[in-house]
Amino acid sequence: MNSAATDRIQHHSAIIVGGGPGGLGVAAVLEGWHPRFSGDFQFPVPEVQRIAEEFRDSPLELDQHRVLNAGLRPIEFYRMRHHPTQEALPLDEWTLKFEKRQRVGWKMLSLDKPGGLWNNVPREQLTLGPAHWMELAPYPVTQFYADTGRERDPNQLIHKDDIVPYYHAFAEKLGLNEHIQTGTEVRSISPLPKEAGARFLVEANTDTGEQQYTCDYLVFAVGPKSAERRLTATGADQPYITYGYHHADDLPGDRVMVIGGGRSADWAATECHDSGKTVVYVMRQSPEPHLKLINDSQYLPYYQRLAQILDGDQERMGLLYGSEVKEFRQGGEVVVGTPEGEITVQVDHVAVEIGGEPDYGLLKGFPGLTLVPKRDNFRFQVMQMQTDQATFESVDVEGLYPAGYLSKGTGLSVIGFHCGAYLIAGNILRSSGYFDT
Repeated sequence: MNSAATDRIQHHSAIIVGGGPGGLGVAAVLEGWHPRFSGDFQFPVPEVQRIAEEFRDSPLELDQHRVLNAGLRPIEFYRMRHHPTQEALPLDEWTLKFEKRQRVGWKMLSLDKPGGLWNNVPREQLTLGPAHWMELAPYPVTQFYADTGRERDPNQLIHKDDIVPYYHAFAEKLGLNEHIQTGTEVRSISPLPKEAGARFLVEANTDTGEQQYTCDYLVFAVGPKSAERRLTATGADQPYITYGYHHADDLPGDRVMVIGGGRSADWAATECHDSGKTVVYVMRQSPEPHLKLINDSQYLPYYQRLAQILDGDQERMGLLYGSEVKEFRQGGEVVVGTPEGEITVQVDHVAVEIGGEPDYGLLKGFPGLTLVPKRDNFRFQVMQMQTDQATFESVDVEGLYPAGYLSKGTGLSVIGFHCGAYLIAGNILRSSGYFDT
């Protein structure tokens, strides 16, 4: 330690690692934006309705094990109030309201600005679901549209140019920015002995040097792609390779190879084709799951476009299924292993979009974390942490809360995972004695 910023260890009651929507939701509640219930919404389980009436003014005080035992998943307890229908509700019909109360001591550590990885997605990226599915309830996206003069339909997909400013505005409007430290790379999270007076030690690199933090509660909100996958092919550092696609204009030349197979690679291949480039699309999977995804995703305009390209009489996109790049050579020669044998493809540029996985390697000193695989039919794959479904607290480590998609039980739809913030923050508040004063 040699920086003035690390002369002493900073302690906070809770530290949130990651600035994406999973962490922002928890931060808002810890900042004091507490939900309450109003209106005449009725839960489908009578006992849950009775419990909701009992805690309508302060649902965070409710031990969600009661809801679980009554036959409803606790994350649904909040999801049903936030999203009672598939369509966005007018603001005057919301029955989930928020009031500002006393904050608790929290700090968010993030490389990126609020919104996390959304700050770095392709320039023209659209979401997989409607705008109101992407919102955090303390600041509805419909209100954001009105506040910023955007004439948008919250039931339509939301563009990067709108969703990133929304998350930035969320942090500003709710007073979170003072406690969000961006440009910070967390290196490790480790346990502290009981006599230390705190549970966790967080070590990070900041703009001003190395810094240590301690906390009693750790919200692990690094996102499902925080550890990028890397190619194992020889020559993967060639200058014509770009890791992380943003726009076709960033890729010089007319012949582009896209390596991937997930939704981000589909986006890159489609956009490069429509920009006039010839595309060689290399993926390990077989044709069947890829074509099924395209057919099942026709509600999304960019998959409609990809289907048109593949069904049409075109000569500028070639797909190499069941294939893997073996070597990148100088001058744009790429050796690809295909089911029919090795071939050499000449390209001007390569865009690599092979995804990532949660960086559980940050949790050093916590052996035996229970991780379970979560897969869906749309190629979303993530290892989730086993948690108490009433609190989203790790079943292995007291005070550790995976947020967003990283907790088992959130499902894989954004419409659900945002509501995990209330389970996490509520349990932190109850465990810390917040409601006892």
